[in-house]
Amino acid sequence: MLRVLSLTIIWMVILLEPASAYMASIGKENVNVRNAPSLKAEVLFQVPFGYPVEVTQTKGSWVEIKDYESDTGWVYQPLINRNIQTVLVLEDLVNIRQGPGLNYKVVDQVKHGNIYKLFDEKGQWVKIGFYLENKEIGWVRSDMVWGE
Repeated sequence: MLRVLSLTIIWMVILLEPASAYMASIGKENVNVRNAPSLKAEVLFQVPFGYPVEVTQTKGSWVEIKDYESDTGWVYQPLINRNIQTVLVLEDLVNIRQGPGLNYKVVDQVKHGNIYKLFDEKGQWVKIGFYLENKEIGWVRSDMVWGE
């Protein structure tokens, strides 16, 4: 009897443990982030199309998100795109290089707050590009962006 009770408790802990967080992007323009999982809840802020978020939990048709500043809130799940990952530029001006390393030529520069699609990762580098055009630009150090 004690063994059955112990196994039951272990399974309950496993099943009730929250799913692990994952990265996603916002799939529509000007999506409301609310203080609770309800359309009647207060809007805390809005996020633009493509904005990278970390999904920390799910409650019904809603997901709790966290952004690069650790601001949190709730978004209606159909407005989240889990299939396309994006990054947000963190620094004032970031060099984009031809390849994943400082020895590669700088091909462009991007500014703080810009959002780009994530195409690839290699070590401490990520390949970014334009979201809608699905066009690669080049490589940036992963510590210069958030969302990977």
